Amino acid sequence: MDTIEVKGANGERLLYDGATVAKFRHNGMDEAARNPISTYREIRVTHKPAKRGRPGRYEVLLAMASFMALTVEETEKPQLDALVAALERSKA
Repeated sequence: MDTIEVKGANGERLLYDGATVAKFRHNGMDEAARNPISTYREIRVTHKPAKRGRPGRYEVLLAMASFMALTVEETEKPQLDALVAALERSKA
């Protein structure tokens, strides 16, 4: 299983390795949380359109054993879609 990395807008990222999802802060220097895939419940992705010169973004809320939130630039949408698909497959 390949890993999926979704980079956040403020130096945070989510890393899916097939068995767990981890959230890192400070450009990958600090692991904030790691949850096994078996605890996955739901992921919500909300699009925030571009306005006033700011690029569009996605707000991500991932519910597992703990909640993980991330703001993602529109350029990371393919990786975000891959993460959502992998998590939904694990639930089935």
